[in-house]
Amino acid sequence: MAILRPLLDKYEAARLGDWTWVLVKSEDWKALQVAHRMDPGSPAFSVLDRRETFFEEALVNPVTERRIELVRQWRVGMDDLLKLAVTHELGHALCNEKNEKKADIYGEELRKGVTLACK
Repeated sequence: MAILRPLLDKYEAARLGDWTWVLVKSEDWKALQVAHRMDPGSPAFSVLDRRETFFEEALVNPVTERRIELVRQWRVGMDDLLKLAVTHELGHALCNEKNEKKADIYGEELRKGVTLACK
């Protein structure tokens, strides 16, 4: 969480108020994703009605095999993938947005430093 916290602060996650951030061991990640009916290839997801966001350990710790898998799938380096995951999930959370494409747009706005205009 020491690596995640500065990014959450940078992108104003505090605006969410009471929100739970969970870091999940990579070895448990795919089972958790399947249990929540999420894409096991994604390194993060949010459960908006429970005000929780989950991040896979490989985003912040050197879980070599999983990191290689993520870099291949997402075609970005790990630092960029971490920023992408954090801002995308904040796009969901800050705008209460369930749509993945809209969360992508909101995440991109956050990375550019644009003030979000949730619709």
